[in-house]
Amino acid sequence: MSGDSDDKDVASQLSLTDGNSLLNQHRYLSDQAQAQHRTHFVGKIVAVHGGGRDSPPTVDVQPLVKQMDGAGKSRSHGTVYGIPVTRNMSGDSVIINDPKVGDVGTFSVLDRDHSSAQANDWGEANPGSKRRGSMSDAVYHGPLPRKADKPKQWIHFKDDGVEIQDRNGNTLVGGKDGWSLNGVVIDRDGAIKAPGEITAKAKGKSSVTVSGHKHPSTDKPSPGT
Repeated sequence: MSGDSDDKDVASQLSLTDGNSLLNQHRYLSDQAQAQHRTHFVGKIVAVHGGGRDSPPTVDVQPLVKQMDGAGKSRSHGTVYGIPVTRNMSGDSVIINDPKVGDVGTFSVLDRDHSSAQANDWGEANPGSKRRGSMSDAVYHGPLPRKADKPKQWIHFKDDGVEIQDRNGNTLVGGKDGWSLNGVVIDRDGAIKAPGEITAKAKGKSSVTVSGHKHPSTDKPSPGT
């Protein structure tokens, strides 16, 4: 139903056949009851609370699929607050990549009110209320890639190795020839090849470069000289 009781545009969600038999009537009531229980949904993050190493974040979410009444009129969902965020972690090892406002991702809805367990640092607790299948009890699992999202830093697992780049253009690339850090290649035997200059004590007055330093003879330098 939509609008006030005297609204001429009010329309039921009943289909043309839902009232034709007792079976159809029961099916309609069952469908209406099941529609109150959410399982998964897609939402847009409108706020992020916490984050970093010591404060696992929660997010406020705007569900993206609108609500519709029997007349086909739609309206936006309200904001769902305080949704916990999952992380890739095991024991005391974790990859931290906190969500940002504007991210769009998937949310799963737990079957019971988990607010008490969440408040207990995810320890055992009684349900916070009698609600079931509520969007308030969702958990954020991660973003859905969009064409509009242009990554500026990444970890890329490729067929021939791994590529890591940050938003400053620094790169670490692994391949069959070894690791390349901004063009400096360290092969699997530990040999180093640098396209630029290597300078020792660059901040001191006695700095010296690998290519520019001299030896008193043409012989190979002795260790420690």
